[in-house]
Amino acid sequence: MSFSRFLLPLALLLGSAAQAASVTLLPGQTARLGSQTLTVLSVRDSRCPMNARCVRAGELRATVLSRVEGRVRLLRLSFPQETSSVPGGLRISGAPARMAGDRRPVAVTFTDDGR
Repeated sequence: MSFSRFLLPLALLLGSAAQAASVTLLPGQTARLGSQTLTVLSVRDSRCPMNARCVRAGELRATVLSRVEGRVRLLRLSFPQETSSVPGGLRISGAPARMAGDRRPVAVTFTDDGR
């Protein structure tokens, strides 16, 4: 039996362990991301809609409750990300673009940079 057939799966497994984890949530939803549990309390989307011309690009802001080992923190994250970073590497990595007048809740993708 050759060891080479085990090397590729092992290399893929080890390589993916260092990658960032991500989860996509709507307001009111809760999920695990790395060592923390996130609950999205609110999302405010002032980004320029796809079918509009805007003077300013706008931003997406999310208020999130983070629970890690019994500690609870209220976080206010923005996208594009502000210069200050949140401990643990939590950030908004994206959200789908929207059309003007779309009032449906925004699904936000959060990333844990693996720190």
